[in-house]
Amino acid sequence: MPTRLFIILPLLTIHILSSDISKQELVQIGGIEFQVLENESSQFHYIWLHGDERTALMLINEHIKTHLGRAFLINNEEREVRVGGLLLDPNRMFSRNGAEKNLQKMNANYSRAELEKILDNLDRDREPFFDMIKPPDNGLLISLHNNLRGYSIEDELSRSDDISIKNGDHPDHHDFYICTDPDDFKKLSQSPYNVVLQSGQSASDDGSLSRMAARKNVRYINIETRLGYLSVQRKMLQYVVEHLK
Repeated sequence: MPTRLFIILPLLTIHILSSDISKQELVQIGGIEFQVLENESSQFHYIWLHGDERTALMLINEHIKTHLGRAFLINNEEREVRVGGLLLDPNRMFSRNGAEKNLQKMNANYSRAELEKILDNLDRDREPFFDMIKPPDNGLLISLHNNLRGYSIEDELSRSDDISIKNGDHPDHHDFYICTDPDDFKKLSQSPYNVVLQSGQSASDDGSLSRMAARKNVRYINIETRLGYLSVQRKMLQYVVEHLK
């Protein structure tokens, strides 16, 4: 009997939202659960992947109350998730190669059989899960992230196809967009914010959602800000929804 991916489960209490949210359920990929929140259908879908990036969670919860769209929130409070007894960065599960490298990096002791079982489960669920989170045709998948370990736009320059740096005097560039669509890049280049284009032409697959979106020709934006900079991330998100229709 084939495995069914999407399972409706009781709601969690971690995400507090208004009664206007019309649909709430849990879905999973390889045993990693996401809560689905929907405020009517829209061209915008949102996803939160790292449980320790709480500013991004606050913003999505706030935003979905007043904007149409669908949000996918990971059911986890740490950066990494535990799957089959091993730790995995959930933003490395979107290809087998990326997931395998990350599992090997994150875990000192594991058996090959254990690793293969986790990878096979992710392979089984990856395409149906992506079909669930991707927006309608020509819509936009928006991922919200916070950096707290020194990560900045500098880490993305060598694997980007185009770059627009605005605050050149800032040494670290912690607040920026990553996008996969050249037209979106042109529009975001006119914003006050830093942006890089990663359309899949200049970097190897690392298992990230942005790489899968680029392979699938799905418009994708990562809104990256420092942890705690809610007002900055709110302005960056608002710019996207107002200018990228």
